[in-house]
Parts: sequence; structure tokens; C-alpha cells
Amino acid sequence: MTADTKKRVVVIGGGAAGATIVRNLSKTLDASKHQLILITARPKFTYLPASLRVLVSKDASLDTVFMPYDTVFGSFPGELKIGAVSSIEEMKDAPNGHVILKDGEQVAYDILVVATGSAWSGLVSFPNEEAEYKEHVETWRTKFEKASNIVIVGGGSVGIEIAGEIKDVYPTKSVTIVQGQSRLLNEIYPDRFRADIEQRLRRRGVDFLFEDQVPKDAQVDPETQTIITKNGKTLKCDLLVVARGAGPNTSLLSFLKPLPLNEQNLVDVMPTLQVRGHPSIFAAGDIINLPEAKQFAKTAGHASVVSANVMSLLKDQEPKKECKPGKEIIVISNGKNGGAAYFGILWGLCFGDYFCRTIKSRDLLVGVVRQGLGLPKI
Repeated sequence: MTADTKKRVVVIGGGAAGATIVRNLSKTLDASKHQLILITARPKFTYLPASLRVLVSKDASLDTVFMPYDTVFGSFPGELKIGAVSSIEEMKDAPNGHVILKDGEQVAYDILVVATGSAWSGLVSFPNEEAEYKEHVETWRTKFEKASNIVIVGGGSVGIEIAGEIKDVYPTKSVTIVQGQSRLLNEIYPDRFRADIEQRLRRRGVDFLFEDQVPKDAQVDPETQTIITKNGKTLKCDLLVVARGAGPNTSLLSFLKPLPLNEQNLVDVMPTLQVRGHPSIFAAGDIINLPEAKQFAKTAGHASVVSANVMSLLKDQEPKKECKPGKEIIVISNGKNGGAAYFGILWGLCFGDYFCRTIKSRDLLVGVVRQGLGLPKI
């Protein structure tokens, strides 16, 4: 087959879901019949779970967060395109279409996979260009070093883990988490687990303000070095860290008809992870509307389903593999030596510092992630 007659599989998004799908497909596609293209806005894979340590500690290597795509295709002759996608155009009366990049380039596809992940704000909103994200890291390291009273907005996993990293490096600095709910995390997890995490942080000197919020437009008063919460509470603050939950990065799908987005802008998918109403388009990762927590670890299951069903479509077979939400599992680090974990099996199993230190906290699973990308350990 010539390049023009080969079936084109295009994956948008080089994060956890997209990169894993590319790795899977690289092992099963036939290079004489298929093309595989990965489109990603960043020149390197960005491993967000390790980014909080890098943003706080000058001793943490940027290589634990930013990893090259050099080996993502394995031995398959895939193509990597660095660029931001603005929209998707489907052909009339045909299953294929084009991906439109912001620079105007059009990339044709026969099967499309959208894995664009979450749109973050604040300290984990990394710029795309290498020089700029390095500057972003150095800026935040300096902010943490100079600050005395740090207020973290949001008591989810990001807020919890950044507090632990700060206490590792700067144990005497004041750290306060402001959380809109009465406990950390959300109702997916039992109260006893949420309370356990709180107590572990309190023992390290972290303070909490529950059932209150910091307005989105709030600014630190430069004269008094304070902020005022929504309920009127004044907090000492010379560094405000926004750790609110992220939203799905799905604007590129807003041009499709029928519109596949729900009220939360999550992608409406079938159990096969095909986008409802668009059978030649798949979606995976944080952007889909499965009733489960949005987590890095969930993407492996999504990738397995998408990869199998893409191969079925290429063989003109009906996709049959289905994605079923599993039990909730979360492992939250509390610096390098501690943490708390919950496994939603049996009666709900909770684990503490030793388990988390062994499983995740020491190296944040960087070696496992690099291995998944085909990279050597560092």
C-alpha cells in the first residue's frame, strides 16, 4: 500500500491515556497497512503526579516530570506532530475526517482517538514550550522558598500532596488548606479515610479551614500579607497556591454534530469508548463521562479498551471490548516518607505511611512511567 491508501489512526493528546494507546497500537498495527500519528501540544510527555515535588524542591530533577517521546512508537514508523488542535471536521457521509491544527495544518484520519486530558490552572498549568516550562518551575521554586505563610486553595489530592511536599522541604513554614467541603477529598471516599489524611497532615503542622472558599479573583493584600475568604475569615498569606480541580480539555470537540459533550463538557462515550454519535472517534482519560474519579491510574484500562476496539474497526469488525468502571483506589503521598491509601474492595481497605512510601511516595512511580514509555530508568 502507498501512504495515501494506508488506514490512518490519529491520536490527539500525548498524556497518560494518549501515550499508552500509542504504545499499545505500535505493537499491533501493520506498518504496511496502517499509519499512526500522535499529535501533542507539548514536545515532551508531562508526568503531572511528579510535578509537585519538582515545583517545590530544587533537588528534584525535571527529568522526573518531562520525558521525551523518543521511544513512544517502539519499532513502528509512527509520526509525532507537535502542535495544538483547534477543531475536528468529519466528512459528510463518510466515517473519516480531518484534525485542524491552530497553525492551519490539516491531518486526515480514518480513526481518531481524543485523549486531551484536563485543563489545569495555577502551579500545574505548565506552558508547552521547554524554555517556558523550565522558567515556570524556577519561578514556583523561588516563590515557595521566599514565602512564610502559604495558603492552598483546594483540599483534593493536588492540594494534599503539595502540602506534603512543602513540609518536606520547609517544615517550619505555615501551610493552610482551604476546603469548601467539611473534609478533604470528596464523597467518593469514606469519611474515615478522609479524616485519616487530615490527621496525618495536622501532625506535620498543616492547618485547615473547612466549609469556606477563597474567591477566584482573590489577591494577597501586599501591605497586610493577608487574604479574606468568602466567609470573611482573614488568613495570613504571602503565597496563594490554587489547587482547585481541573476541567476537561474538550473544546476541540465542540464543533461536532451531534454535540458529544454533556453539561460538564465531558465526552459522552459508549461502553466501547467510542464517542456517541461518532463511531470512528474514540475518547479516553480524564475527558470521558464515566462515573469514576479522574486519575492517572485509570488511563491504563481506558487505553486497553480503545486499542482493542481500534484494531477491530481496522479489520471491519464491530468493537466489542467494553470499559467498566472499577473499584475506587487512591494512593496519596505526604512527602517522600508518608501518605494514605484507600482501596474500595471488601469493606474498604486503608493503608498508611509504610505502604505509601513503598508503593509511591519515594519515587512517585517515575520508573514505572518511564518504562511504560519505553525509556530507561534514571
